Amino acid sequence: MLGKVLLITGGKVNMDFAEEYTASQEYDTVVCADSGLNTAYRLGMPVHYFMGDFDSVSPEILEAYREGKVEGSEHCEWVRYPKEKDYVDTQLVLEWILEKGADEITFLGATGGRLDHFLANVNILMLALKQKVPAYIVDSRNRIRLTDSTLSIERQDMYGKYLSLLPLTSTVTGVTLRGLKYLIEDYTLEVGIARAISNEMDETSDKAEILLRTGVLIVVESKD
Repeated sequence: MLGKVLLITGGKVNMDFAEEYTASQEYDTVVCADSGLNTAYRLGMPVHYFMGDFDSVSPEILEAYREGKVEGSEHCEWVRYPKEKDYVDTQLVLEWILEKGADEITFLGATGGRLDHFLANVNILMLALKQKVPAYIVDSRNRIRLTDSTLSIERQDMYGKYLSLLPLTSTVTGVTLRGLKYLIEDYTLEVGIARAISNEMDETSDKAEILLRTGVLIVVESKD
């Protein structure tokens, strides 16, 4: 088992945020997908596994990790994927993490840069959801997850002021919101209709609750 995992992907990262965020968290395993290794190096972070085709990793950084020259990473393992492949590096790495077993997965670098990669990263969260492994995409302003069942978020655990819900499946039925400023009851959210955006915690509530009957929701907690 890999325990609590930090997965650093190849997207652009706000380094000030990344330094502050990773310093406030504890992880059992750090895994880098391709040029996520560059980010780990800039953070001075020990890496346990790094994987990809390494087409966008600095050669000097790649050599430093492969040769065990980075403090705390002397025994890290690496796997090279072919450049021509059917899936993006992040999906291949996520599948490997799930196969090894993880208690929780946080993605860093999954929102910055190309929008096609960002949308792909949101979609592959389904792999973790199907195995009931909590998985989050984080950046300086957002935390993104998927849910197909009741989800409660304590006030002190809210990532930001705003809470938005988007259907990942064509419909999400039985959506009921509690503890929020704007409430809905037994509602059906449909793809193509932005009905549940920029909600906020009710001033008198200590937690927000999202209930649903069928389907999958994208849950986005955001800061201004």
